[in-house]
Amino acid sequence: MEIIRDINALVPYPFPVLAMGNFDGVHIGHQAIVRAAIERARATGGSALAVTFDPLPAKVLNPIGAPQLIMTPEDKHELLRSLGLDGVIVLTFSRELSMLSPEQFAHEYLLRRIGARIVVVGHNVSFGHARAGNADVMRRLGRELGFETMVVGPIECEGSAVSSTRVREMIRAGDMERATTMLGRPHFVRGPVVHGRERGRKIGFPTANIQSRTECLPPDGVYATRVVMEEGSYPSITNIGMRPTFGEPERTIEAHIFDFDRDVYDRDVKLEIVKLIRGERKFESAQALSAQITADLQRAKEILAVNKAYESHPSKHKNPEGQ
Repeated sequence: MEIIRDINALVPYPFPVLAMGNFDGVHIGHQAIVRAAIERARATGGSALAVTFDPLPAKVLNPIGAPQLIMTPEDKHELLRSLGLDGVIVLTFSRELSMLSPEQFAHEYLLRRIGARIVVVGHNVSFGHARAGNADVMRRLGRELGFETMVVGPIECEGSAVSSTRVREMIRAGDMERATTMLGRPHFVRGPVVHGRERGRKIGFPTANIQSRTECLPPDGVYATRVVMEEGSYPSITNIGMRPTFGEPERTIEAHIFDFDRDVYDRDVKLEIVKLIRGERKFESAQALSAQITADLQRAKEILAVNKAYESHPSKHKNPEGQ
């Protein structure tokens, strides 16, 4: 699968079937849109393509109030790739692009530049200047411009429609199990392992200090987690927070990998956050903290032992962009 970042360099695909959206999180609603496009492309002998935007439109139009991204753009593209698409077209979102009316956007990009034959969107799609385009507008434009429109959803989870906004709410509330259900996988953060103050090592629990590039993080606390690297997925326990027992000034993400003694400094890792064990709190001493960590570690092992349905298999999902 190729990722096309320069629309002017796009080589025409045969019978393009487009799944269009922001796709932040690639949750189960997004997956339904993409799979619908893939099914139609296979049935028609066409090409299944995703059309998405970078940066997220809200980051350009309302940078102060823009939502935190559930995942980095690179991780989004990789997850889209893993669904079986033939390509991902990344349109650079700008204020100039935002000024195009729905009609102008559909004619210039979907029809003229990409040659869409079928466009698949979610029920709550919005596009064009002032978000004037919606699913009904896309249907009308398809009739006028000569492409078929498919509208997917809503996809519901526990009685409410799945959306990126809803996923963010669950992550910020620390409800990682519900977030996992909506995402179809555990939420994860991505970043390099950097040198820290080695507090954990001094009390018998060495940790990997992960410098997250992922914006949307759960609240401070202790979590059952998995550290995923190219060669494997490793059970772990992670503290997210300020380490109040030691009075640290910075929020950190520190993962203790079970039965693991290799050097992972400077490596880029994925940290899957499976379940909240407890909130972060201050202990009267390092010894008291160590005793609590021992209990937390046992609890994390129990959680991960029964939570294997979404376990990652890194060798099957390497990033074609090398990122």
